Amino acid sequence: MHLQNTLLGLITLCISAYTAAAPTELDHYLIQKQITDSKHVIKNADALNEILDVISDEDSRTMPYQIDQNTIIEDMRVFADHTDFTGLITSSDFTQFAADIGQKEVKKLIHQNMLQNCNQFFEHEFQKRNPYYVQLTLTSDKQTYISKLKNTECQFK
Repeated sequence: MHLQNTLLGLITLCISAYTAAAPTELDHYLIQKQITDSKHVIKNADALNEILDVISDEDSRTMPYQIDQNTIIEDMRVFADHTDFTGLITSSDFTQFAADIGQKEVKKLIHQNMLQNCNQFFEHEFQKRNPYYVQLTLTSDKQTYISKLKNTECQFK
């Protein structure tokens, strides 16, 4: 049960820096620079990717980021159409936990937790208003779990 709670808390913690309820400062900047329109629809994906590459490089200076005693996020990259998170599950008993509940259930838990945290994953309005997804890749000593969440699966507040 401890590992299940850790796994469920992982996603929330790894993206807690990306929580917002209204257009962000970045959203306003993108409108000002005419990279998105007033409805946050992307007009210039190349320019957006250039800005997001710089932001990702800056954020990477704080990596790896230890979420808890069981999880480390090694990389986060933001693009005009998606965000990639890559991390490690370091818990020695995670393999047993995954064996007990099954790989399908582990993947289901990860995806359910991502759904519960849509507003954190899709912080910026351009991520909500355009086709966009988040991909989370977590690797344990025996398995790699890849979960993809599309913004269309979310109900934004």
